[in-house]
Amino acid sequence: MFMARLLSRLFWFACGVLAMLLLLEVALRVMPVSVPLPRSDQHSRWPLQYTPPHAPYSYSIGWKMQNAHRGVTNNYGHVAPFDFVRGSHPVIVMGDSFVESLMNDYPDSLQAQLAHKLGAPESVYGLGVSGMSASGYVGLGALARDEFAPSAAVILITDGDLSESLVPGAGSYFLVPDGAGLKLRYEPLRGESLTTKVRKAIGDIAVHRYFQVNLQFSLDKVFAGLRSEPASAPRAGDDTPRQQQVVDWFLDALPAQLGLAPGCVALLLDSDRYALYKPELASARKDTLQARAYLIAQARMRGFQVADLEPVFRAQYARDRIKFDHYPIDRHWNRVGHGVAAEQAKQLLVTPLAGGQRACLAQDAAAAR
Repeated sequence: MFMARLLSRLFWFACGVLAMLLLLEVALRVMPVSVPLPRSDQHSRWPLQYTPPHAPYSYSIGWKMQNAHRGVTNNYGHVAPFDFVRGSHPVIVMGDSFVESLMNDYPDSLQAQLAHKLGAPESVYGLGVSGMSASGYVGLGALARDEFAPSAAVILITDGDLSESLVPGAGSYFLVPDGAGLKLRYEPLRGESLTTKVRKAIGDIAVHRYFQVNLQFSLDKVFAGLRSEPASAPRAGDDTPRQQQVVDWFLDALPAQLGLAPGCVALLLDSDRYALYKPELASARKDTLQARAYLIAQARMRGFQVADLEPVFRAQYARDRIKFDHYPIDRHWNRVGHGVAAEQAKQLLVTPLAGGQRACLAQDAAAAR
């Protein structure tokens, strides 16, 4: 008799918990829970075909779901309010989540502001892929060359782009040793994960996404916290020689992979903007300062167009005291930060090159496309 009553209570308790979860799921489905973009199943064309075409997404940060944004990707699965056209000779902008820019309205992005400055709203294609690094930009550049025949390229370099190029992983481009040098490898994903199959069958589970993305909660973190010796995070340390080797490979490979002369490739280097606001907020570096300086020097020596955004951000912040990102909740650029980068990119592309050579991109030519 006692066991029957206990089982009955457990049954009704479980029903109550299930009912609460269902109510929470319904409530969260109408809220801007952060739902990442699903990955394209066209593995051989990834990341040019980044996600399935016309995929909806939502973005927010933190438990309060701040800075909420929603949108739909275009025909190539990238974030843009227009479709990309094969063989259209656009300016392409490549980068990681900064260029993907889910945390901003599209008109605020680097690519949209650059297109506005050039007077041709659909002449600039943003190819932003969250988590991508320098090795991935080269792999993506070759795909974009064959698909779009770009007239120029802008590449945003953020901290970690050098060191993370050496980290292997399924579904990504990475560098492996090749004698005394490096070579690019792409290891596509094989088949579909259980999570992907569930998403296709019933869609995203909002409760799961809220805990996973907004609350940054995962069982892996829980188990890591229970270990007596937590794993230390990777640090830049004295990894400068390996990162410089990545720089040499990157600059050697980039022009041919893009199908562009170095003078038509603009490299923008981001900086630690939080350190400008408060030095104690400086983040631990993944790429060494020496490797960063080496990249700037080598790129300029080889004829690339280069803008170090650190002094630009520093001077503008000293003058205006306006922040360039979603401080204090998100280090990604806001409209102001994207605008600074867009202006630098425009100047690099429309200013005549050294020795009186014609600028890579004339504004009137861009507007005519």
